[in-house]
Amino acid sequence: MNSTPRNRRRRGRRGSGSRWSAWLGEEALRVTSSCEVCNEPIGDIITAIAKPDSNLPIHFECALEIVSEELNPGDDEKVIYLGKGNFAVVELKAYQRKRLIVRRQVDWEDVETRSDWRMKLRTNLQ
Repeated sequence: MNSTPRNRRRRGRRGSGSRWSAWLGEEALRVTSSCEVCNEPIGDIITAIAKPDSNLPIHFECALEIVSEELNPGDDEKVIYLGKGNFAVVELKAYQRKRLIVRRQVDWEDVETRSDWRMKLRTNLQ
């Protein structure tokens, strides 16, 4: 008999592929692309974000790096993702106390514009 509790044996990724493949199925994740910034393949297309000038998918980490260079946060500031394509510079001390004091904000993705790769992903999910 296994000493690990039953629910802990079920945790984590099952098999190969992304963490979403077990829930969505492999066919839903067939949007294959490489990051325009680092030219590496995008493993989880669901976590990708559209680059504003080309509307092509890039890694979220690459977008965060570009925004951090653009906004140039000070020593007492941090760049965070607010959601819906918005990044912001917040006060670090307030952030550590689980409060948000937004000093600057940038709209990275246009909510009105739907990119082709997102539409393809959306149709695959339905």
